[in-house]
Amino acid sequence: MHFTATVFVNTVCIFAALGHVEPTAIITRDVRETEMFYYEIRPELFNWTNGADTGFVFTPSLQNYPDLLHWIHYKFNSKNRHGYLYGTPPADSLDRQILLDIIGLNKKTYQVETRVMQLNIFEKSEYATNEVRFKINNLNVEDMFHEERIQYLLDIFRQNLWLGSKPNLYVTFLASASDLGQRLPLDPNDTEGVIVNLGSSSNFSTILYDLEKEISPLQKMNKCPKDFKRTSVERYFRANGFNLDWCSFKLVELTIINQNNHTMNVQDKISITKHTEENVWELMESLRYSQSMDGDTSKLSVTLLIFMIFVIGIILSIGVFRWHKKKKLFF
Repeated sequence: MHFTATVFVNTVCIFAALGHVEPTAIITRDVRETEMFYYEIRPELFNWTNGADTGFVFTPSLQNYPDLLHWIHYKFNSKNRHGYLYGTPPADSLDRQILLDIIGLNKKTYQVETRVMQLNIFEKSEYATNEVRFKINNLNVEDMFHEERIQYLLDIFRQNLWLGSKPNLYVTFLASASDLGQRLPLDPNDTEGVIVNLGSSSNFSTILYDLEKEISPLQKMNKCPKDFKRTSVERYFRANGFNLDWCSFKLVELTIINQNNHTMNVQDKISITKHTEENVWELMESLRYSQSMDGDTSKLSVTLLIFMIFVIGIILSIGVFRWHKKKKLFF
């Protein structure tokens, strides 16, 4: 009996050391179908101080499962030691309430805490029928969640390029270029790039159509210039810290939705989701093509350099041979 009590006490101590806590209030977030959401996980969520000498590990997962749903993603920013949950609820969501476990580990004290988040998925009043798709070269996904960066990007279109979208423009997709198949940069300090889709039920503006025509010659280039700065609207993006890859810029028309009917059946929603995914991969195919052409150009340059060195070597060898021959005849 004494042994059983000792084991029980030791077990309780182990759970206490691992940060076992009583259930806390559930964190609730309302999200909309086809609209990207994000949630910032801070150390303060677990009542920890974000000190310079403290490290944290956050592990979010679907409750009672080891991983997240396919449309929910997680990134950790080592600079500010914050984590970011983000994703776009698909239009065919059958589960309207999703519970997530967020486990936090304080690497200084080895304290473990758990928080529960509930995502409530609602239908969107107006689904996007048109989307602008592009890649931002100089940022990572986690950089998009700093301060008001997403709002700055939306305002560029609302106020300058796509005025008609002001009432209903929203982010429909956000992902790291490497997560969609693009290779990682050779230098770890370089940014991976971000793929962004902005959607609205408004028709494309004349400015956007003119911009599409303006950058159309870039689609024919073997190598897309990384620092191409000659578009007429470049100043709007540069002023807000965005360096766009204009070779990836596309205007995409989605499935037409009956605006007189505020509800949609599941099949219509699924078709919109599939069409969106297909266009995302179409964008990535253009990025891969640009990348492959870049690689082919590099290989050709190396081959030419080797050939030139070989030719110069032969010429020098012939010159040395003739010089020795003349030297022998002279003596």
